Amino acid sequence: MVRNRPPILIASLMTLVFTACLFAHGQVWDFLGYTQIDGRLDHGKIEISRRDCLFRTIQLRITGDAIFFDHLVVHFDNGTYQNVIIIDRISSEQEEYVINLPGGGRALESVELFYFKEPWQHNPRVSLYGLRLPDRKANSIESER
Repeated sequence: MVRNRPPILIASLMTLVFTACLFAHGQVWDFLGYTQIDGRLDHGKIEISRRDCLFRTIQLRITGDAIFFDHLVVHFDNGTYQNVIIIDRISSEQEEYVINLPGGGRALESVELFYFKEPWQHNPRVSLYGLRLPDRKANSIESER
């Protein structure tokens, strides 16, 4: 029995090390802005509050009633844009709707939301979050501009 303890100890230590590595690579989402949907319009716009960073992914989070989205238009700081077709109902139970952006990382200007008007009981709120590029990668992309 004494002989079996070193392999168990080594296995336990290795598990601890690998678990720590997984937590070190956790994703941190930056809040980029929000808009309140009021039911009078069929579109809204979120102006980006963090224009100093490059983002590789954005995430929509809904609070209140679900929203049936048609599409989004993501505007980048260089004047280009990307249409993102959704055609889906997104609710607060889904927790998130993730969209990967083209290229290595992009600085964002705004996101336009196009949705179907509905008689909401609790006006929904759409919050936008972004996943930044690691600093080393962001600096190399920024220097290429």
